[in-house]
Amino acid sequence: MRFLLFFALVFSLLFAQEEASTKEKKEPSTEKKSQIAPKGTLIAGIAITVNGDPITLYQIKQTAKEQKLTEEKAIDFLVAQKIKEQEIKRLKINIDEEKIDNEIQNMAYRNGMDTKTFLSAIKKEQHMSEREFKKHLKEQMETQELMRSVLMSNGNSAGEEEMRDYYNKHRGEFNMPKEVLVVRYSAKSSELLEEAIKHPDTAMRGVERVQEKMSLASLAPQIGQVFATTKINEFTTILNAGNNTFVTFLIKEKIGEEQITFQQAKNFITQKLIEKRQDKILEDHFEKIKQKASIITLRK
Repeated sequence: MRFLLFFALVFSLLFAQEEASTKEKKEPSTEKKSQIAPKGTLIAGIAITVNGDPITLYQIKQTAKEQKLTEEKAIDFLVAQKIKEQEIKRLKINIDEEKIDNEIQNMAYRNGMDTKTFLSAIKKEQHMSEREFKKHLKEQMETQELMRSVLMSNGNSAGEEEMRDYYNKHRGEFNMPKEVLVVRYSAKSSELLEEAIKHPDTAMRGVERVQEKMSLASLAPQIGQVFATTKINEFTTILNAGNNTFVTFLIKEKIGEEQITFQQAKNFITQKLIEKRQDKILEDHFEKIKQKASIITLRK
């Protein structure tokens, strides 16, 4: 099922693998901040500290066993995790319960289920309770926010010439309908909308339906992109409209066509260029952090 993709520990595995390879290439430079504590300073159970945060012998052995890694690679993995956690704290990234619940609702919708059925499937197929799943999902959402923050802060180096070149070579990406004729479905719960999507022609208590014609120029670019990319006679993803209200739109017709100007497209192009080189940006960013980190080996 598609939701299995959400269980990939994107950052941790990526960074651990990158660290394993870059360590071989850059071994002399990584010694700058890595230290072995003097005799007499060993702390029971603690093998390494990363900027003062401990990694225990037990964690190393368990990670090696669970991830099927050598102890050396398990250490790289755990150091990467510690640095990630410290960056999340430094950048004040906060994923609250509401954001987690909204993401679960979206995941369920993308898999054609209501939330209850989706969580039951998680329990059956992944052997995870709702609490365990939410914990894993929170960690992944924090990682995604961290990656986005790093990419945006390090990736805005695309020059005007590079962006204009992308615009000229991909003009088809910037054609948008002027207006869309939609049926707006709104309700106080996403579960009701999920049922309404399954039975679009059936009136349902608690679900309001209104036909509207919307000008894409009047919408936020991200919302306009949702309408532009959703096919006719299909629903958009369920969106949280605030005030405990959820909405989805059935696209009935796309009217007219116009091309977004280069100035309007700049943010979109920047994001595209960042995506093309995100692996390199992330690798460089976290390698710099590791070089500056105080990593002390208390025992081997």
